[in-house]
Amino acid sequence: MTTPALSPAQANLKLALWQVDADSMSSSDLFVWLNDSGLPLEVTTRLHQLVTYTKKAGHKVIAIGKIILIKIIEFVQANPNLVMGMAVGAAVGILGYSVPFLGPLLGPITTALGVTIGAISGHRLDQGHRQSDGITGVTQSLIEIAQKFFKLFIVRTTKTTEKRN
Repeated sequence: MTTPALSPAQANLKLALWQVDADSMSSSDLFVWLNDSGLPLEVTTRLHQLVTYTKKAGHKVIAIGKIILIKIIEFVQANPNLVMGMAVGAAVGILGYSVPFLGPLLGPITTALGVTIGAISGHRLDQGHRQSDGITGVTQSLIEIAQKFFKLFIVRTTKTTEKRN
């Protein structure tokens, strides 16, 4: 499936529409969303720094950092299981690197396979497919376990923060 190339006029229109979206969302709104999503403060701060990046295009200044961050947020909201599956796959890759002596050989293989299988499994869950058997089914179960764990972690962290205040 290929998409036709955009003409310069279509590309300019698309960029202008993205810029309107970026202008409609304030920097503080983005920070609040990132903070409320349960990300660590360091990650939230680094992602929020992306908002400040701009690029001059012709006579206009485009908030390219804000546009990229908004697109990342839209992707994560549209594909939460796919993102979680890739994270589980990356964790499997890190485990592959930790094997003594064989880690440098196993790491790249386990990372590539883990991220690929995790992404496929997560995508299948996002699409509403029922859980399957085999490695895909195991990965789908890992994704669901990780989601439950992180939801629990976010709730506990939020309650702890509220008690401190």
